[in-house]
Amino acid sequence: MSEKPFWEGKTCTEMADLHVKVTFKDGTVATGVTDANGDIKRVFPLSSGSGNDKFIPRDYIESIELVDESISVPDDPEYERIDDIHDVCTGDIFVATNGNRFSVVAVDDDDETDCTLAVMVQAEIPDFHDWMFNSNFAYALRRKPKLPNHDGLWLDKDDAIWQVCDHQAVPVYDDADEWGFQREIFLVSQLVQHAPFRPAKAVEA
Repeated sequence: MSEKPFWEGKTCTEMADLHVKVTFKDGTVATGVTDANGDIKRVFPLSSGSGNDKFIPRDYIESIELVDESISVPDDPEYERIDDIHDVCTGDIFVATNGNRFSVVAVDDDDETDCTLAVMVQAEIPDFHDWMFNSNFAYALRRKPKLPNHDGLWLDKDDAIWQVCDHQAVPVYDDADEWGFQREIFLVSQLVQHAPFRPAKAVEA
């Protein structure tokens, strides 16, 4: 028998001042400290009730979990951290001071405003986004490009084939005319513009 969720049987008031992680059915994840009604500020309501009403998660919520603040989560090796808000680009992940994470959908570098980044937020309106105050910015995360990490054949973002050996890579041409020419050799670290890469299966190659 599975353990019942921690919020079961609680009122909205009893859900206040808890550090929680909320996973929505569309894949969005938000973390933060709940307010007097069990909601997280700037996140779509977690329950339809308030006060002494029974706390029942809305139907667009997959799960709500307590965050164990005694556990230190290491940085994800697949992401690089960006501390300067002006270096953030569309597609990066905005990490707020309360730990919430949002996808960046627009950037405005006008220094006269206090809202440099617009982020996608969970709401009833599809594709709804909101401009975040710069004071809410802790840092951003950017996925590191997936580069070949072992010898063999690899496909780049355009499905071109590369042969990798000893941290070096050469393009593999399908056109027979190309085989008569000396092929340029690249260091794997020089292939960022062709990322992401994936290993090529024999049938693909």
